[in-house]
Amino acid sequence: MTPRLGIVGPGAIAERHAAALTEAGADLVAVAGPDREQTAAFAARFGIGRTYGAAADLYAHPGLDAVVIATPHAHHAAQTMAALDAGLHVLCEIPLALSLADAEAVAGRARAAGRQVAVAHTLRFCRPYLRVKEEIERGALHATHVVARTLMLRQDDTGMGGRPRGWTDDVLWHHGAHTVDAALWLLGATHADPHGTRAEMQGTGFEAHGTGVEVHGTCGEPWRDGPPMDAGAVLRVPGGALATIALSYHSRLPARELTVIGEERTLHLSGGLLREHDGTVLADCGDRMEADGLARQDADFLDAITTGRPPGCSVADILPAMRVLHEWGAR
Repeated sequence: MTPRLGIVGPGAIAERHAAALTEAGADLVAVAGPDREQTAAFAARFGIGRTYGAAADLYAHPGLDAVVIATPHAHHAAQTMAALDAGLHVLCEIPLALSLADAEAVAGRARAAGRQVAVAHTLRFCRPYLRVKEEIERGALHATHVVARTLMLRQDDTGMGGRPRGWTDDVLWHHGAHTVDAALWLLGATHADPHGTRAEMQGTGFEAHGTGVEVHGTCGEPWRDGPPMDAGAVLRVPGGALATIALSYHSRLPARELTVIGEERTLHLSGGLLREHDGTVLADCGDRMEADGLARQDADFLDAITTGRPPGCSVADILPAMRVLHEWGAR
């Protein structure tokens, strides 16, 4: 059976999903967006037969199996739950929600609906990250410290490809979610009690309840009446390993870097190039790392809803990261 999918939000990231899903064998049958001309142009580009102005109308499209939510961040949780109520599987762009409460509500709704919700934590599907995970799992790297920097200049409401947007990004819940989830996943700290919600004191930090992760973090001051543009944290996972994370939307020197320090080796990833401390190249994706990861992620989602297995990154999988972000943002 060929899965029949709809897309909500015909923007730049939706274009990547449309291309990847088509390549993976999906039948894209509908797209919804508030701008009629933009939505029609998107449909024409990808051979989509039906357009809608509202997500709710798309959810009622005959024979639909699943939807991709690629709208502004503030709509993700509500639109995902509405899709679940309509009996659809969902691939939701990151962040799933802008609060822990909303993320947990989505998880509960997915369990009740018996439908899959995959979340686009694309780094889990990128080859350099998969190689680091493989090295750790086979015992060739005993990671004691993950250092991750996600720095960029995003002081105005301009999104992917330089397109203007009508909404403001959030460094903690967007790129923080990517970065925290990847660090926890690499350190084996993404298994948690799905019902844990309370934070408790532990040492001088706070524990993200249900994760066992100590959170020592803070955010900068709000900027231009919006959310903070800088944030930093040190996390301590069960077993004692650390993750040090720096985030900024003010940086005129961009960086998407990961350093994994082990007792016997140190690996460094920058620009899709993963190297050993002695310079040995373990993976080199160039500037295609995240595009390749997205293609792998979307193909995994299609296989999951076709075969009935959970997706490689489900809503339950990312709740530990959301709990960490909740405690981090509360400091």
